[in-house]
Amino acid sequence: MRELLDLVFPPRCAGCDLPGTLLCERCRSELPLIEPAHACPRCGAPDGRVRCRECHDRAFAFSGARCAALLEPPVSRAVVVLKDGGERRYAVELAHLLAECSSGWLGAHDVLVPVVAAPGAVRRRGFDHAADIARALARLTDTPMERVLHSAPSADQRALGREARFVNRAASFRVRPGHSPPASTVLVDDVFTTGATFDAAARVLIAAGSTRVRVLAVARACT
Repeated sequence: MRELLDLVFPPRCAGCDLPGTLLCERCRSELPLIEPAHACPRCGAPDGRVRCRECHDRAFAFSGARCAALLEPPVSRAVVVLKDGGERRYAVELAHLLAECSSGWLGAHDVLVPVVAAPGAVRRRGFDHAADIARALARLTDTPMERVLHSAPSADQRALGREARFVNRAASFRVRPGHSPPASTVLVDDVFTTGATFDAAARVLIAAGSTRVRVLAVARACT
């Protein structure tokens, strides 16, 4: 099926636009990866192991985070092409980055939970990008995935500042009727900016019964 799709709709590299591949070897070698050993264990920011300037004054509901790369080309373009261009094949590429950065970090009892997009965004795109990434990551890491969260309408986070993002997201999630959150949850999404979205989702899950919530994001946007 993948081969047929590539034949009918040839992919192009997210970094250099080279036809025939989603990410060419040269651009893959230049990915702005974040080294987990040097990253903040709370928010995944690079060079934040000792005192993170991104989150030292913030109390998150989630207990830890890992981010695969900086929100810079070609990762940033891959995210945009997935979300706004409808190129869903990038979900697997981005999931591979998450699988690499979470190696040895995901535990046997963890369950992946995608951070659902706002209803309007899902209708506009025709799919939920975080669910696509989480589904691919589940296959790559042999980790179960559950779609536990439901998203309520809220303002577009991209237009808001740091504090406004936390206020906007505070009541934007709830647990889907008939579902119970996993005890050990790993939230999955494409971008970690301020942590507001992950924090709101984590608070809902903990209130509903999760005992530990951590975060996996493809890209880290440093504020």
